[in-house]
Amino acid sequence: MTTPPKDLIALGRIVGGHGVRGWVKVQPFSSDSDVLALAKQWWIGRPAGPLSGVSVADTPRVIEIIWARPHGSTYLASVKGVTDRTAADQLKGHTVFVARQSFPALAVDEYYWVDLIGCKVTTDESGQTQTLGVVHEILDNPAHPILSVKQQRLDVTSNRMVDRLDAKERPIFSLIPFVAAHIDAVDLAQKTITTHWPTDF
Repeated sequence: MTTPPKDLIALGRIVGGHGVRGWVKVQPFSSDSDVLALAKQWWIGRPAGPLSGVSVADTPRVIEIIWARPHGSTYLASVKGVTDRTAADQLKGHTVFVARQSFPALAVDEYYWVDLIGCKVTTDESGQTQTLGVVHEILDNPAHPILSVKQQRLDVTSNRMVDRLDAKERPIFSLIPFVAAHIDAVDLAQKTITTHWPTDF
């Protein structure tokens, strides 16, 4: 396969070579990056210039992974055809992508972070269901993940949801621990998350 799939997910960045056998070291972006150790194909994008406004300078290309494993806070990998430190160092700075369809299935009530981003979050804290906002990002907390939810409200003029802003015109966020005490249900098919979180917190 030479054409990148449309469901590529950025999981990390190659920070350089490791050792003399051509291994590469990857700095993961999130806990979802354990997929790096399972996927047999990575797609890598050459880094773009700092003023380009894009993360990669060209179409990602596929590389075959012989093995990959955790190494402290990073991952080490052996790439087919990369057999010395010089070749490994040439990949430094490349972003590593894996196709979403290559992610292994999870157990019930387990979720990949990438699937939660963009979900609409509702709350029944007041006794009736109302929209709180959308998941903007997932924060990696030692105790548990935290949903960073960009709060939204209904604009009656346009009849659409818009971001809630503070006095300085900045978006307002709710930080919701992703634990059963606060999360009632997750429906990935509908891209919705039901919570009990207070609307004003």
